[in-house]
Amino acid sequence: MGSRGIRIIGLSVAGVLSATLATATSATAEAGAPQGALASCYAQSCEGKWPDATGCAADAFTPRQNTSPEGIIVELRYSPTCRAAWGRIRSGIPGDRVRVHSSDGSNYAREITSGSDTFTQMVNDAGLLAWACVRAAITNTLTCTGSY
Repeated sequence: MGSRGIRIIGLSVAGVLSATLATATSATAEAGAPQGALASCYAQSCEGKWPDATGCAADAFTPRQNTSPEGIIVELRYSPTCRAAWGRIRSGIPGDRVRVHSSDGSNYAREITSGSDTFTQMVNDAGLLAWACVRAAITNTLTCTGSY
């Protein structure tokens, strides 16, 4: 094989490696994109909207949680992509009510009507504090999370 044939093979191998690296880099960038990247609201525009319907639930986490004397778990859920928060209760009974509060005065509540859990609409949490509370149906006890 002459030097020209070796150069063509070398260039072909380099081309395949470049294409492979470009494909791998593209796939990694796509896989590393935040899950909430397709959220349909941000901060104030999320006010009163549902986290599951807007895509905000995709990257949500629970920065604050508490358990009532009745065993109801109250959570403050937060989406960094949306900069919004909402309340969620688990292990409750019908009649238990969760409410999310914002330091700007807005709040949303929702009662369990069937099953053992529910969540509220969102409050803006950009530059504000939020917290969630549960009111137990049987005892009327109020239990809250810390603020975040």
